[in-house]
Amino acid sequence: MYKYFRLGMLFIALGLLSSCNTELDTTAEQLNIKNSNLADAFINEEYSENILAIGGLTPYHFELSKGRLPEGLNLQGGTIRGIATKEGNYNFTITVSDANLSKTFHDYSLNVVIPPPAELTLNIPLTEIQRVITVRAEIKEARSLQAFRTSISWDAELFEMIPDSLRVKNESFAIFSELDGSSLEVDIAILGTSLNGDRRIFEFELRPLKTSYLEINFDTEFISSSDTHAYKSLTEGRTADNYDYDNQDSEENK
Repeated sequence: MYKYFRLGMLFIALGLLSSCNTELDTTAEQLNIKNSNLADAFINEEYSENILAIGGLTPYHFELSKGRLPEGLNLQGGTIRGIATKEGNYNFTITVSDANLSKTFHDYSLNVVIPPPAELTLNIPLTEIQRVITVRAEIKEARSLQAFRTSISWDAELFEMIPDSLRVKNESFAIFSELDGSSLEVDIAILGTSLNGDRRIFEFELRPLKTSYLEINFDTEFISSSDTHAYKSLTEGRTADNYDYDNQDSEENK
């Protein structure tokens, strides 16, 4: 009886071993690098981009096997990080190995560029204006912005600025301005730390001299905390090419 019991246990053990061998014989996914492109790095801004390895057997080991990274950036584990300090295009190769000593590599190209300038928007409506309007100036996508100057102009025959209506929206902004007819020059300095992201900055009021559309042109110079200058010219609103002002004046005088 004991002999048959031992024989049965042997068959069970052989079955388990057979099952284990099947699992071990299963081919694992091949080691590979998933991402083939890297996002641009902006000069003097924090940069962090992961090299994504898949397959193989963890843990992975990453190394810079050819070329060089931009000045200020380093490969730390599977992440390229740091602050790039020099503009240019850099080519290099990253090699990844796994616990099975399998290896794969990928050739990368990384651009280091000057950050795009911030954008100033005045939120001008596209409809006819019959009463006093508040023009609200907002900075969008600022990067280490320290100051900016904008020259704003409109049609003097259609609108006039209400005196003393210019005001900043935050005590951390210092404002200096000069009004010359239908041209307003505004200088803004960011007090303390620099400005990042989106922020409402200042506002002022315009009074229509007759029912009309409003078009505003503005030229802006942006100055970053690293003393980098950028310039941008924009037009907002719309003209009244199809608006019959003479007929409107006649209707209003009836």
